[in-house]
Amino acid sequence: MGDASDRIIVGPDGSVRMTTRALEQALGKRAGFYHFGVDTAGLLVFRRILDEEDPAPPAGAPRLRMAGEILNKMTMLEIINVIANSGWVGDLRVQATDGTTRTMLIDQGAIKHASSNHTDDLLGEVLFRQGIVDRPVLDQLLTEVSYDKRLGQLVVERGLLEQDQLFGVLRQQVEQIAHGTLLIDQGMYSFTTVDEAAPPPSLTVHISVQGLLMEGVQRIDEMTLFRERVPNSKMCPQVLPHRPERNLDETTATILEWCDGARTIETIARESALGEFLTTKAIYHLLRAKQIELHQDAAVDPDEVRKLVRSFNAVLRDIFMAVATYGGVDSTRQTLATWIQGSGYGPFFGEEVSEDGAIDIEIVVNALASVQAPNPIEALQQGLHELVAFALFSATTALPRDQELVLARDVQRRLKAIHTG
Repeated sequence: MGDASDRIIVGPDGSVRMTTRALEQALGKRAGFYHFGVDTAGLLVFRRILDEEDPAPPAGAPRLRMAGEILNKMTMLEIINVIANSGWVGDLRVQATDGTTRTMLIDQGAIKHASSNHTDDLLGEVLFRQGIVDRPVLDQLLTEVSYDKRLGQLVVERGLLEQDQLFGVLRQQVEQIAHGTLLIDQGMYSFTTVDEAAPPPSLTVHISVQGLLMEGVQRIDEMTLFRERVPNSKMCPQVLPHRPERNLDETTATILEWCDGARTIETIARESALGEFLTTKAIYHLLRAKQIELHQDAAVDPDEVRKLVRSFNAVLRDIFMAVATYGGVDSTRQTLATWIQGSGYGPFFGEEVSEDGAIDIEIVVNALASVQAPNPIEALQQGLHELVAFALFSATTALPRDQELVLARDVQRRLKAIHTG
């Protein structure tokens, strides 16, 4: 799940191959003998064979209690509810199809700790979105972070937050990770008992799971409603010149003051410190009250472009990896280069793809910086979809029919994940 760096290739002959040295090293830590435990749709499970003389795992070692596939947005609500009602204690690890991994420590019906590798969940980004630090200050603080000096400590030392305020922000970070977990609709999850040999978390909170689930259900329902009028957080709200008089609640009235046509909803959420959910909710009500209108942000966010291209590059690499098994990389690469030039995407994607099938991210970023279009990101996504579609089509000449079908299904699944993400 994620990009090609975490892929294990199982060949038609049953051979197993790692795609990177890092993956080999990671699995090397699990060296030993295993039973082929489960072979079911989308999931292979290998169960460790313990020492025959001492078949019991070491005391306090983590044990897998539950694992499975996330099928829709209700899956995690149901799983967390089962864990809470059963009074289980352990770590819930959830991995989305985009490679995002979130982990929550659940103890007797409460979330005690949470971690995430998603950029938006990092403490620095939480501080930035709440307007506590601006980007230059955050970048400088991050250069000073070390094993002995964490970001939170630096923020307090600089006088940007008091100790109790920092604790409140850290609690909000845990809540954000938990809400993000509930919204994952494709991926895998596992629940393991606590590893008693592991060091305790640096921060513990107490967030009721039942309260979280109730709020989570409400947010899922409301965000589905909001997205009918507010497609994304990159839109710019602008006050209408001849708007009717309305009685607005305090939050909605506050958001109205930020709707200057230049700020995106994402920016307003950060600068107002209200967060994306409350800001989107206010924008939705302002639209219904005919107080504002929405238009696309003319500026292109380079980081958004990089993230999007990186996701498609992972799919392209997988296509080329499949072709490489049958010696068709050179012909597929040449065919793809010819298509790029003929399609008119050359100025955006470069003259050709790299040896592993990827396009140069910085070429795309620089090209889009000068594009004048109503929605350049949407246009880019369309172009990338066409590129991947043709790459898949080109690969079919080098693959056996059964491998072609397997690859096509995998590519379509991953493209869908990029679209919905």
